[in-house]
Amino acid sequence: MWTSAYDHIHKKWRPEWREAHGGPFIMDNGLEVRFMKGCGYSKNMSPRRFLDHWLCGRDFLRQASDLPAPDAVVASIPDHLTADALVKFARRARTAAIVDVRDKWPDIFIDYAQQPMLRAMVRLALLSERRRAARTLGDADAIVGMMGSMVEWGLERAGRPSGEEDRVFYLTTAEKNFGEAPVPDIDPASDAAAAIQATEGRIVFSFTGTFNRTQHPLILLDALDILKKRNDPALDRASFIIGGGGVDADRVRTRAAKHENVALAGWLKSNEMAAILRASDVGLLLMNFPSPAFNNKAFSYLASGIPIINCATGDLADLLTENEAGMNVRGGDALGLAEAISKLTLDDALRTRMRGNIRVAYDRFFDRDANYIDYAKHIERVIAMR
Repeated sequence: MWTSAYDHIHKKWRPEWREAHGGPFIMDNGLEVRFMKGCGYSKNMSPRRFLDHWLCGRDFLRQASDLPAPDAVVASIPDHLTADALVKFARRARTAAIVDVRDKWPDIFIDYAQQPMLRAMVRLALLSERRRAARTLGDADAIVGMMGSMVEWGLERAGRPSGEEDRVFYLTTAEKNFGEAPVPDIDPASDAAAAIQATEGRIVFSFTGTFNRTQHPLILLDALDILKKRNDPALDRASFIIGGGGVDADRVRTRAAKHENVALAGWLKSNEMAAILRASDVGLLLMNFPSPAFNNKAFSYLASGIPIINCATGDLADLLTENEAGMNVRGGDALGLAEAISKLTLDDALRTRMRGNIRVAYDRFFDRDANYIDYAKHIERVIAMR
């Protein structure tokens, strides 16, 4: 496994990279991890981030040239710069190349630009990078993705029709967290345990994730302000847990203190997040603007068998609509979010029906072990085809 020496979430160099002293890091399960060295960056939306990824790709090519060629390369987008380096390596080594599309890089940056003039400027600035991504996808033997729209975008950029080697895999690290699955064990003195206890006996809506410009719990607090102003009866029955941290965390803390039915859980370990979602009735996928991203946290909500109030468009929105497993709200629409919260709080039958539907959908589409086994077999099929 190859990964960046720089931790994207915490914006610091990985301790495992320092420990490895330029060599591989061996995980407890025997997996060998090698690191690509860039320059680091402080802002996700910045030219320095592009430079970091370009340097990582160059470092990968330098290191990989001295190593035995693998049977296949699986390169993820994002980011397209390291993916480009991996596919170049695969072509030189005459080995199979699979590109796993998880976001529309770099096209996603065009979507961030809301004004037409700014959008045109960003599109022009990214012209060479979009060509790089198109070349990478076009040179791949197979394109896979975590949702249909990602595979379709990849094929469109590659300039070819879909083939049997191009597949959708709903890959998630979230274990099943409902039914007969064991209840997650957490420290009773943790903030997560305190949040669960504070909301016990009420209908619990939970947001878990990193606070950033794309997804943020401030929109939830905007919605609660609306419900509070109109004395909505849902506030007498509902409680809300916000887990995570990041951009504007202080503002979240200040505004949450004004709502007695909001509990903050802070940064969450995986078992703490699972425990919160196990105690929740509805998951909140909060986004500041419409985006087709199938957010990783959506998989955690699905694995916990709870309905989702979803602000994303695309495959996730379609899944929830087709299976009546949640409610879709336009990204950034605090009023729409308030209406959805009120409806799911006050309509017990609807909430119960959605919970049953989402659990059926999880077992049908999102079983982690079955999907990863299928993915591994598909990689072997692509190797055999080549």
